[in-house]
Amino acid sequence: AIVHQRALLPADAYYEWHTEGKVKTPYAVTPAEGLLAFAGIYSWWRESPTSEWVLTATILTMAAPEPIAWLHDRTPVVLSEDDWSWWLNRETAADQAFVDDAVARSIPVASALNTHEVNPVRGDGPQLLLPADAGRL
Repeated sequence: AIVHQRALLPADAYYEWHTEGKVKTPYAVTPAEGLLAFAGIYSWWRESPTSEWVLTATILTMAAPEPIAWLHDRTPVVLSEDDWSWWLNRETAADQAFVDDAVARSIPVASALNTHEVNPVRGDGPQLLLPADAGRL
């Protein structure tokens, strides 16, 4: 899939749970501005010739760089807008060196992400990204 089925999965934030002992605390991870673009791969598949086609996608992850490694030891591969066309270019040879390059390009982006504690995750909506000190839900 890495050869021809690369994707960018956009997000304005993602959640990560920080664990200390038995206590898990939710954090929102956000860019300083704009959107996050996760490097991913996708595939279409079906269980049998008569089954519905299903689209699945996977976000690539990497070891978290030091500025955010305290939160979790892994983080998504996040690409800057300058790298979007490079990642999606189907004419670019995609092998392990290509993936390693994506990880290297992601390190400064991931290092600049912002984090803040959020309220326990219940329900759905933009209020879930409010800092925990903005009041409990």
